[in-house]
Amino acid sequence: MSTIKPTASSQRVASVDALRGFAILGILFANILSWSGYKFIPFTAMEGLKWHEFDSYISTFLSVFIDTKFYTIFSLLFGIGFYFQFKKFKNQADQKPFVDVYRRRMSFLILFGFIHMTFWSGDILMLYGMMGFILLELRNLTKENLLKVSMILLMSSLVLDVILMYVAPGYGVPDVALAKKHYIDMAPEAVSAAFMSGDWLTTLKVNAHNIMWRWFDFVPMGRPTKVLGLFLMGYYLAEQNFFNTTAKKGVNFWKFFIPGIALTLTGKYLIGGSMSAIPTQWSDILFKAIEVPGQVLLSLSYVCLLVVTYESNFGKKALQGLTDVGRMSFTNYLSHTIFGIVLFYGVGFGYFGQWSLTQIWIVAVGFYAFQIAFSRIWLKVFAFGPLEWGWRCLTYKTMFPIRRSTIAEQKRMAQQTA
Repeated sequence: MSTIKPTASSQRVASVDALRGFAILGILFANILSWSGYKFIPFTAMEGLKWHEFDSYISTFLSVFIDTKFYTIFSLLFGIGFYFQFKKFKNQADQKPFVDVYRRRMSFLILFGFIHMTFWSGDILMLYGMMGFILLELRNLTKENLLKVSMILLMSSLVLDVILMYVAPGYGVPDVALAKKHYIDMAPEAVSAAFMSGDWLTTLKVNAHNIMWRWFDFVPMGRPTKVLGLFLMGYYLAEQNFFNTTAKKGVNFWKFFIPGIALTLTGKYLIGGSMSAIPTQWSDILFKAIEVPGQVLLSLSYVCLLVVTYESNFGKKALQGLTDVGRMSFTNYLSHTIFGIVLFYGVGFGYFGQWSLTQIWIVAVGFYAFQIAFSRIWLKVFAFGPLEWGWRCLTYKTMFPIRRSTIAEQKRMAQQTA
């Protein structure tokens, strides 16, 4: 029977860590719109915000190049990580050691996600953990079937969209949108007032309301099947040695980027629609059918661009900050929420719904710069981020050393006794 152990530091792919750091940056840009309350600012109040005149440019950039692209990369990386953990067991008859450990790993991820979701409705960890259990059941698919099943899952929500278009067209969408995020049962001002209240019970109560609608939105988004499809695509790419072949060829950036941006712009500006809304007409279906492959192709172009950049010594040094953040991606992802709550909620400094998109992005860049510095300093002393270490210990039911000096000493003593 094979013994399963955590992935050693020497087995890590540095460019993959850089990609994780890159994905964390994009996720921060997207998610801070919720913590800051920007999504709930009434359209009529936006013109009074400082530097509002620049917001339309950032909003367009966000819509075309950021939205859905970085959760796509993060999901691909989840599948890639699964491959690196599973590959030595793939051709073995006894896969039980891996299965047991991976189920425990996903169980704790769901627990972390549930705790995280209690404080912020936009959590993705719980869904990742749930889809991770299904990914585990698909682990022995052939390379060809991995890609086929991935593509089917990515587009399968269109079938449900067609059904919903006839059964409940446009359900959940307000007749008149008063803000970028407007619930049919609660006005944007009421949501903002709750998060600005300074009362934890009120804040958590409205957050629970938002959780309900967040998971409802997963239906028209097709988020669960898309996430699982992206997991499988990442698994497939890793099996194909994508990072040492396709991604390293600069020409492949253009092969992904040109059709990706063409589909994205066509969907957004020639057809129009919403990924999170139940369709009311066939053009809404067409929008989603175009948007999804555009999203995936653009994301793959980003992957190629970063990997090509990482190939040069200058690029490797320039991207070191991303690599450090990526090695602590779990810690850094959850710290975004802590930062957002402290800065924007009424239980913290209370800037919820007070800042323009331009101001919010400046703050996001500043916080990410802090994360780069913190990750660099932390990793000089410790081998893992604090939450990565805790998750690892829980998964393998072993108290691993975390300090680099301790690990080095243990290796030295092991060599002497070998």
